[in-house]
Amino acid sequence: MHNLPAQYCQVREMDQRMDARMVVAFNTVVADKVGLARGQVTNISRSGCALGLTKLLRRNQYITLKVYLGEGPAIQIDLGKVRWVEEERAGVEFVRLSQQHTLELYRLCMEQGGELPLGT
Repeated sequence: MHNLPAQYCQVREMDQRMDARMVVAFNTVVADKVGLARGQVTNISRSGCALGLTKLLRRNQYITLKVYLGEGPAIQIDLGKVRWVEEERAGVEFVRLSQQHTLELYRLCMEQGGELPLGT
């Protein structure tokens, strides 16, 4: 891997998403060491999501969140890592969630089918 051209490494760093995201508008509650905050999930995939919050998060911060899917049960993300922050928006990678919630998230992404192309 050390013999790869520099251009390949730069492109790879720019697009590190493993799953396509789908546009959604789900309510969420985020918890960190300081307390709780309400917000909205604006896009989601099996491995992460984008959030709109009134509470400012920090890059590399660990959080817990519940994503409310309308009438259905909430999906609990036991551990998420904040990957990027832009003012009141943040991108979160899902680090740990139960097998049941992993299956619910997978089912949601398959049923919605409204996925965004990779890299958006």
